[in-house]
Amino acid sequence: MKAEQFIENEALWQQLAQELLEKQYTIDKEGNYPASIRTTSFALDAFVLTEVLCHYQQFTLLDVFRQELDFETQRYCLSRFTQKHKSFTYLPLLRYYAINLRKYGANFESLTVEELLRTIKELDAETYNNLIKIGSGDLPINKQRAETDLIYCYANDVLATILIHIKEETEEAYREAMLYLNALLEEDFPKSYSIFYEGESDLVLPIERLPVTPSHHFFAKVLSYPNLHAALVEYSYKAMAEYHFYGDVADEEAAMPSTFAVFGLGLYDKSYSKLIIDYMEICDADHSPPTEYFAKAYVERWGLTPETLPIFAYIVATVPTVPYEPFFEQAMNTDENLQWLEKYMTTPFIELCPVISPEQNERMEEYKDMDVASLLYTCFAIVHLNDFTNPKFMRILSPYRERFEEILKVLMS
Repeated sequence: MKAEQFIENEALWQQLAQELLEKQYTIDKEGNYPASIRTTSFALDAFVLTEVLCHYQQFTLLDVFRQELDFETQRYCLSRFTQKHKSFTYLPLLRYYAINLRKYGANFESLTVEELLRTIKELDAETYNNLIKIGSGDLPINKQRAETDLIYCYANDVLATILIHIKEETEEAYREAMLYLNALLEEDFPKSYSIFYEGESDLVLPIERLPVTPSHHFFAKVLSYPNLHAALVEYSYKAMAEYHFYGDVADEEAAMPSTFAVFGLGLYDKSYSKLIIDYMEICDADHSPPTEYFAKAYVERWGLTPETLPIFAYIVATVPTVPYEPFFEQAMNTDENLQWLEKYMTTPFIELCPVISPEQNERMEEYKDMDVASLLYTCFAIVHLNDFTNPKFMRILSPYRERFEEILKVLMS
């Protein structure tokens, strides 16, 4: 059925609404896109359903089908509908779309959110001011705002901002700040957000070219308290989200939420290997230069050994390019490390790196030839793997060089 039939016939809509609210429907996601919905009396697709729900501004049902289907389907329909209906009548829908796009949309959708807010401001200044000052109103009061003798924290889910004001520079103050932050991320808070840190710390991580921002200063300070490292790990896993970035980091240096916590912990102790791998698995490294900077810092901190090589190899495999550095070659070109490299070429990665999951190992094995090529480029500046007389390839110690030649012929075939 078409959306117009429900929009023009109130009785049809009332019947559809009743069946939806009573959950008298099934969803077929296996057929053609978009998914189809069949109620007791009607059959329609997800686009038609969403358009009807937008027209009647049925936010409860919109939430249900956002979860039942996916936000992308709803985003497409909301975008088309609100473009055509920028009027006071649909102000609640514009507000709904702005809030949900901030929460569930990709990082780049922030521009659309700003456009929606401008439209809302033109239609009703009071609604706009409430969104700017308070946010959606969906956050529990104790997670929107927290104040003690040591901290003052405030979050706005429409602006995607988190203020962390440290009143007293003590470990306990930063513990309270981390408790607040971790509790906040248990809510439906936007995955991309800015942290406004008001504290005295100007600490930074020992990573060349890493963007220096308020969030960087904050997490570097928290890292200085070993008792708070468990809270940093908790935060990292709650904050990681593909295609999302800190708003206080410039777009060209995009850093996924958790970046500074993960990098700091990874340079503090080698026991955080799994955390690094899980971060790299989720991070959109194609658009996040800091991952490249971390690769170099990791080797500078820990060197290359059979213990650290699995982590370094995983980083190199997930980053578009980690540029060749002479010190990478010097560190790799030892008997012990070349023996490891041979195993890397010929055995399942999980045997060398037991902390990875079977799914992560499957990805590494699927792209083994590309991953080996990336590592050889990073460590030896080798570009053409079939040119075994190239001076760069010839710098690999013998007899490993000869064995690598035979392995690569098979691997690259």
